[in-house]
Amino acid sequence: MSRTTLILAAVVPTIFFGASSVCAQQAGGVTPAGPQIHVVRSVVGAKGEQRGGTFVMTEPRSVFYVPEDREVIVYFEWEGAKGVHHCEGNVRGPGGQFATMSSFDYTAAQKRFAGFWRVPLSESSPQGNWVFESRVDGEQAGQLTFQIVVSSRPAGLVEPRALPTAAELYKKAVSATVSIENLDDKGRLRRRGSGFFIGDGAVVTSFRVIESASAIRLNLSDGTEISSPSIAAWSRRQDWAILSTPAKSAPALKLAANKTWSVGDHCSWLSVKSDGTHILSDGQIVGTQSPPAYGERIDFNGGYEHSSVGGALLDDQGEVIGVLGGALPESLLHEYSYQTSADVSELPFSAGGIAVSSTLLPRVLPASPATLQDLWAKGQMMIPITNSKYVLFGLLSQGEKIKGKQFSLAERSLQVSFHRGDATASVLIHFQNTEAFKLAAAIKLYDLDNRPLASGSPEKISVSRGQIAESMWQLPLTSLPVGIYRVDVEIADGVAWRQFFKITD
Repeated sequence: MSRTTLILAAVVPTIFFGASSVCAQQAGGVTPAGPQIHVVRSVVGAKGEQRGGTFVMTEPRSVFYVPEDREVIVYFEWEGAKGVHHCEGNVRGPGGQFATMSSFDYTAAQKRFAGFWRVPLSESSPQGNWVFESRVDGEQAGQLTFQIVVSSRPAGLVEPRALPTAAELYKKAVSATVSIENLDDKGRLRRRGSGFFIGDGAVVTSFRVIESASAIRLNLSDGTEISSPSIAAWSRRQDWAILSTPAKSAPALKLAANKTWSVGDHCSWLSVKSDGTHILSDGQIVGTQSPPAYGERIDFNGGYEHSSVGGALLDDQGEVIGVLGGALPESLLHEYSYQTSADVSELPFSAGGIAVSSTLLPRVLPASPATLQDLWAKGQMMIPITNSKYVLFGLLSQGEKIKGKQFSLAERSLQVSFHRGDATASVLIHFQNTEAFKLAAAIKLYDLDNRPLASGSPEKISVSRGQIAESMWQLPLTSLPVGIYRVDVEIADGVAWRQFFKITD
């Protein structure tokens, strides 16, 4: 195989520098203690240019056709300490063989700096999948994959188009973003989430944003308020919902056609702060997962506020590739653990790092949307926790109720995983005793789709002020197949305690 030469350049937002290949050496000005470099952005393409001090990939794609395509351009943007950094580029061919390495030193005057490499192609370039790896100061700093094909380039394959600037991306995303308020049966705010318009009044969000809502209120970017939108389509397991609103002409985002992204691609999203302000954040797609029945999830190296859940994950063109959220069922096992009497009516979210692939969203919506009341009637909504004030502490564990024995919390520990051969689990509730009360309590079991599986008879609970009061229920496990389940303890007219658990082989 012929040796490939890399043409190098290092960039910052205002100045570009060229560099020839040099021997690798430890860069100064960077403390070698733990990871020092964070990949902010990476992209591969056939054409690019410098615009106003930044590099713009005008023809991003990952498949190249020889002999017509003459080069591959790879671009990385990093964040690290100010000072001298040693940047290296490595190319591995289809068989994993090392093709070439080139490097340059760059003195960063600010924390963000970047570099791009031009990889020339020729008729002798082996076809197949190639991997370009970047290293900064000896630390892995991102990789991109591309494919070389020996054939004619398809006509009209790519229409070169400029990537939007960060300012343009921010403006477009903010104008299409919707703040969603989840309200209880008294009109009180339970939690906030996000959504975004995709055209014709349709708003995409995470199902968990509307989970357990008695009412929904939308606040648009122009200040318009919409109450009680219809539910055009939804999926509990895949964690998405599409709301139908009368705002047919609202600014909208475009769903990316099919799966246009790959691991290593740059992505961005709006992180919504508690005061309602928006911050454009960006990162890199670092992996995928597609558990059966839950659909494809996108893993990326970034975080977002809880109020951002339901927002859009965007590619470099500003098109939607995912919906923020999509935490998988395993995360539920610890969301309700160690509950106290604090207000836990708000369902916790996994703050960042995962999104639901937009390929799961339907492109054609049903003609007859549903209402929240329809979702409740269909058993799609989980009853919210409203009576946690009665519970000081609750846990799920193994063990049996022993007559005449008081159950000390010190003798119990939380358990969220059981084997299919286990006979029973025990639910222990330690009640609040700041006030005396006499109420009925009952235990109920549900599967992950919110379908009721079993319930116990109501039991009278009598609590005296200042006195320790506990109750234990037995939960039969022998008939439960492998899966994830939910157990609720209801006191009076509402759920007071909740725990998810799983049965394994």
